[in-house]
Amino acid sequence: MAIQSADMAPHMKTLYVLLMKTDLKGLLKHYLACDEKENLTQIAFLFQQGQIKSENFDFYQQLATKFIESKGLPVALIRQIKNNDILSFFTPALQLKANFNKINDMQRNVLHYLMLGEESLNSGGNRTVPPFNYLRSLMLFESNELIHFALRQRDTQNLTPIETYLFANQNLDDLPNHELSALLALIEIESKKQEVVANNYLPVIQAVRKLCLLQNQNQNQNQSKDHNQKKTISQKLHRLLLIAAYYAKPVKQVVTDINL
Repeated sequence: MAIQSADMAPHMKTLYVLLMKTDLKGLLKHYLACDEKENLTQIAFLFQQGQIKSENFDFYQQLATKFIESKGLPVALIRQIKNNDILSFFTPALQLKANFNKINDMQRNVLHYLMLGEESLNSGGNRTVPPFNYLRSLMLFESNELIHFALRQRDTQNLTPIETYLFANQNLDDLPNHELSALLALIEIESKKQEVVANNYLPVIQAVRKLCLLQNQNQNQNQSKDHNQKKTISQKLHRLLLIAAYYAKPVKQVVTDINL
């Protein structure tokens, strides 16, 4: 991909020129002199360049990590980490200075946004599957104890990251087996560290019921009225099994509650 520096904003043009010179000291000095909004676009640019050619990935990842280590994690970046590629690129930076635990004005950390998933325009607004298996692998290392804490942090709705997934991720498709196993492991990890908030169960049930009804409506748009009747939400739906596991409820009760 050819990039024309003349088309860039001044802070990006300077970054580009310094990158072409591989002037690491100049790059850091320039980054530190820019404001947070400019820093966000600079870091996003480094991520994009790291995705273009795999052989350049380490260079751009190390540079982004150095920037964040020197100035801190931009708060606006927290909500941008929504898929496995972005998480993988920024993992070294997130492991510094408790950045996994850093929150924004909604009291959300990066795990909350990972659990929400990234909206896919090609699937009618559906969302990506969070990288549960990758997160579980990170938690196997003692040095990543802070990720365990991030898993327990609550946002302004009093939801943990896993509850955010249960509550709001619009992708109701069954999870791949390895991701399902990983999420169940994350639920177990969290349950050993803190108790669930029982009052969150009903709002989660109500939210998932709405998601299921919306999905059914979308599927039935081109069908006759005879087929456009309310459907019982199946007990085989993974989201129901996960709600039961998280809140330690019998699956039968969850199925009953969501079909009321």
